[in-house]
Amino acid sequence: MRTRMISPLYLCVCVVQPITQRVSRIPHPASRTCFPSVVKVSACIRHSSWTLKSAWVAAVLAILLPASASNRVVAWGAGTTFNPADKYDYGQSMVPATLTNAVQVAGGGRHSLALLANGTLVGWGDDSLSELDFSPAGASNYVAVACGLQHSLALRTNGMVAASAGDNSFGQIGVPAGLSNVVAIACGFYHSMALKADGTVVAWGGNNFDGSQVNYGQGTVPPGLSNVVAIAAGSYHNLALKADGTLLAWGLNSSGQTNIPPGLSNVVAVAAGAEHNVVLKADGTLQAWGADEYGQLDGAAGLSNVVALAAGGWHTLALKTNGTVVAWGAGSSNNANVDFGQSTVPSGLTNVAQVAAGARHSLALAGNGPPVLKVPLTTVRFGTNGFAAGLATRNGRVYRLEYVNALTNRTWSAFPLQYGSGGTNRFTDTNRAVPQRFYRVSQW
Repeated sequence: MRTRMISPLYLCVCVVQPITQRVSRIPHPASRTCFPSVVKVSACIRHSSWTLKSAWVAAVLAILLPASASNRVVAWGAGTTFNPADKYDYGQSMVPATLTNAVQVAGGGRHSLALLANGTLVGWGDDSLSELDFSPAGASNYVAVACGLQHSLALRTNGMVAASAGDNSFGQIGVPAGLSNVVAIACGFYHSMALKADGTVVAWGGNNFDGSQVNYGQGTVPPGLSNVVAIAAGSYHNLALKADGTLLAWGLNSSGQTNIPPGLSNVVAVAAGAEHNVVLKADGTLQAWGADEYGQLDGAAGLSNVVALAAGGWHTLALKTNGTVVAWGAGSSNNANVDFGQSTVPSGLTNVAQVAAGARHSLALAGNGPPVLKVPLTTVRFGTNGFAAGLATRNGRVYRLEYVNALTNRTWSAFPLQYGSGGTNRFTDTNRAVPQRFYRVSQW
């Protein structure tokens, strides 16, 4: 097993893969120009403190962090040991003992990545194809990570995508030239995707895999796809969540994974496994479809109060408002190829802020503290005309962070500004009376 520290960086963001955000486009007042995405942070009350659940990065690439520096990564399932003689045990669940301050985790085939609060990346597990090695050396300002079977992607604060030096058999690390303004990334087994700030999607790699040169189309994007606010990649299929809460799926349909259930709407987050999908609805319930040979769909029915989710190869994770995790699917069916305890949540795991899943292992980010939006801004200004403080500028443009408690409320409020250091500023939500809030960064 190799543990990699990828050069010190400056900023970080809490964005997950598979994507677990709630994003919507809202009609905005004519007096301001807002970015095409809205940030939702679902939170829970625990001993009078917030626990971060999920987040969206607006086009300005604002940075969402837990305030606590004590965040820890918990992993279980395959790879609790490092035994290359066993093709599944590459240490992907052996979290480095020195790992702290993580703000996002991602799981791949046999490797894991963590994004730290200082913008650095830490990887562990299989590095046989250099899937933990990012190039060029010294790259900085990572804000999100995603893992495929044996490749990885990282998103930078400038909206550019970096790929590891992992498997490129099907062009999955060949980031398209000129790709920019990216706000989210996703990895399938042998393909990659990026969501741009304008709501369009770019995909590459993996179009001719399974040994018979069958083209599933997962490395391309359906013509005219737009208004997308979240993406997820399965083994050989993709999901795109649109601003109106509807879905589009494409790619391999071996188990009906690209057949969207009739009438499905009000979706707020999506996750894709090997051949199954799970989505989170606005009411905190789940809907799942696709392959179910290991029960990877079974736990979704009747579950409520969910704020985030993740799908592994053949298992599923759900994060609840009380900071606990529920898992189901492969892990206990006595199949030596897929069962490694990945659906057995460690006893006593609480205060969870994010969940992620690899092919045969699971990860959780646990920590304390209120959610903090940390924005890389250069000059601070204050609200005028009766608006609350919370304005700041970047590159000559003026922004402010705003929130509502429900998307039906068209009157957005601004956060007071809290000064930070190093050219950054912090906005902290300390209101513990509401179960969730929706955030947006607007250009004033």
